[in-house]
Amino acid sequence: MMDATARLMDMFGSGKKLDASIISAYTDMVVQYGTMEDAWELYRLFVEDPHHYIRGLLLQPIMRCGDVTLAQDMYERYVRNQASPEHIPDGVLYVLGYLGYVEAAVDLVALVNGPYGAMSVDACLGLVHLPCEPYREQLAAELEKALNQNLFNEFLPLLSFKCTTEDMIPRLVHWGEQHASVDCNAGIIAGIALFGEGQKDTIRSILWNPFWEAHGTATGSCVWSYFAMQHVGLTFRELIQDIKSYDASKEDVQALEYRLDVLYEMLELKLSYTARPIRFARSNEESFGQLYSDLFSWSNEHHDDSMIGWMNEQLGGEHRLLERFHELRKRVEIKMVHEIELEHVQKGIIVSGNYNF
Repeated sequence: MMDATARLMDMFGSGKKLDASIISAYTDMVVQYGTMEDAWELYRLFVEDPHHYIRGLLLQPIMRCGDVTLAQDMYERYVRNQASPEHIPDGVLYVLGYLGYVEAAVDLVALVNGPYGAMSVDACLGLVHLPCEPYREQLAAELEKALNQNLFNEFLPLLSFKCTTEDMIPRLVHWGEQHASVDCNAGIIAGIALFGEGQKDTIRSILWNPFWEAHGTATGSCVWSYFAMQHVGLTFRELIQDIKSYDASKEDVQALEYRLDVLYEMLELKLSYTARPIRFARSNEESFGQLYSDLFSWSNEHHDDSMIGWMNEQLGGEHRLLERFHELRKRVEIKMVHEIELEHVQKGIIVSGNYNF
């Protein structure tokens, strides 16, 4: 059992007020390095008060480190023979799917478009991970009912790849561009990405299209855009190249600013977002060293053609975005140093003692 898990057990058992940020810091560590034992210990803490939002933070390491046996216990405890779905704790249906508990699929299908908002979201997120062949027609019918609505169960479109074919993608794009509220389009973006790497250009065009507001932080779309970008194999290097091919003297400056805002938000997530909302999703493998080089290195000592130098030339030295990218450079530097250090630790190379120069 990890020290982080033991510390969480101490904090929950202390009777003192719990701070969500501190709990999250420890659960993030368990997510990265925990084992099955850690998952079961945290599950025991969860069941003590499963409806409390702080206990809900334990579900991330439980789902990342747990197994189908744990999922079966969770299903028996909270779903089977439940008098009303509203009594199922938030997140449980999502965990059941994430852990591959196939027996729960019929319950999740019944709730994908139900009256309980959070539970419908959990059901959709869970079903992404489960075989859905027996329910294709039912899920496709639910999707058709929601299609082109302004407001809908945001994550229902995630299931498009389970119950339709790629012919659905143009319809999803039209839905997102012409009808869906930006408060609800995260599931459409992620749903398109789940069709696979062939949708790379589609996701690229969505990121650059202001109608989508795909980088929105208030709506949470940014997280699912970042997920989509990774899953289809769209790299930061490609986004940077797209931006640098833009000539603000000949084209719309506002469009360039929009692209830089999108790039900034995606980089923010690269720096800070560690969750893996879809278990089988692909990850962005670009190192921070590579990112630093692509963004901030000069190709020669006589001209600053880094992203910051290029922005200076295109937008002027006082532009609001420059300060944000200067701050990004500092943070990427810190991550790059940590990345190099971690590589050495993982290889068992721990350098100590005096250095002779």
